Amino acid sequence: MALTIHLDFNPYNADHRRAAKWLNAQSDPAEAIVRLIRAANEGERRLQQWEEMATLLANDLQAVRNQMSPHLHTPQPQQEIQENPESAHRLDTLFK
Repeated sequence: MALTIHLDFNPYNADHRRAAKWLNAQSDPAEAIVRLIRAANEGERRLQQWEEMATLLANDLQAVRNQMSPHLHTPQPQQEIQENPESAHRLDTLFK
């Protein structure tokens, strides 16, 4: 039984034309598609591993940062700014 694969081909899309040319040059186009799918799945698996590793690295860096500088994570008390009555009076006279 022959297997028919239907692909939506847009002749105005350069990527579609390049893919069709490559697929046509393959001795077994169905096997070529299977290899592409396997490669895509492997790429997705490796990307997921890299994302997990990056997350673990970010968590480790945060832990090291917390250990090295615990005072950076404590909120600093806000200094209350005292209004100078003389400056306030001068500003009031400027904008009258």
